[in-house]
Amino acid sequence: MTHLGSRLSALVDGQLSPAEAERALEHVACCPRCAAELSAARAARRALSAAGPVEPAPDLAARLLALSAQIPPTDGDPLRAAPAPSDPWAETATLPRGAWSGEVRRGSLRRRVVGLVVGGVGVAAVGLFALGESPLVTPDLHRSDPLTVLAQAAPRATGALVVGGARTDGSDGGSGGGTVADGGASALAALAAQGWTCPTPLPEGFRVADVRDDARRGVLEIDLEAPGGEAVVREQTGLLDTSALAGGETWDVDGRRVHVLSEAPWHVVWQSGDTVIDVVADTEQETVAALVAAFPARDYDAGVPARISRGWTTMTGALGTS
Repeated sequence: MTHLGSRLSALVDGQLSPAEAERALEHVACCPRCAAELSAARAARRALSAAGPVEPAPDLAARLLALSAQIPPTDGDPLRAAPAPSDPWAETATLPRGAWSGEVRRGSLRRRVVGLVVGGVGVAAVGLFALGESPLVTPDLHRSDPLTVLAQAAPRATGALVVGGARTDGSDGGSGGGTVADGGASALAALAAQGWTCPTPLPEGFRVADVRDDARRGVLEIDLEAPGGEAVVREQTGLLDTSALAGGETWDVDGRRVHVLSEAPWHVVWQSGDTVIDVVADTEQETVAALVAAFPARDYDAGVPARISRGWTTMTGALGTS
């Protein structure tokens, strides 16, 4: 059932037409809620009509005069002081040179140009700051991930991209995996020149077997021959999502906070500057720690200059000018 609502006030005040008032009264006759509201509205209007005028207190005028006496004078108050009269004989202010002809003075033009340049630099800085936000990198915590990584690691017979080095088995038609020439030192140097984080040098017993750059995912993978097994290093630009790793085991490797994701095989991850480094290895713990210690120990810089610098790198990389 639809109630009268605001039409009750119109009914009490006599603002409804005779037909509308009749329909409203028919509804009130069968609706207890509207009948109660109508009765309350009529009672309120009777109470208002019976109320007498409110007489001011006898001392109201005296109190108002006393308050006005407490207001400080306008002398010395620039907000309430009357405007100073103008001197009709005073010399009028002269317009700047070139105002009538539309010519702009050189100094004014220079200031405008400087203002435009400063504004443009500010807009560019804001844009680079927005571009410099690092993507959040969350490691794969599934138990099968490190096993899959090792199963797909070098040595391979075909197809991997080697950066800055040549395969030692290139003359045999790709029948074996082999390693990169000179142990991978030239390959790591080339990667470092491209902005990747690389160990300098590799710990004793480690050699680069393969290097692959997955441009679509933005992930660099370095396959290593390690003492007693093999290791795979994966790097990705971004900020490590430590909240997803809360409560897990951590190592302190020469100031690096390393998160341990699994032990058989070892799977560890940590932040090094702007790069998240992930290592999977089927070797001893000491060997893994030695490999971690070979990478530069850098903290992530969340400051404004660093973020603008990352934005510049992102923009030049997207434009292909880096």
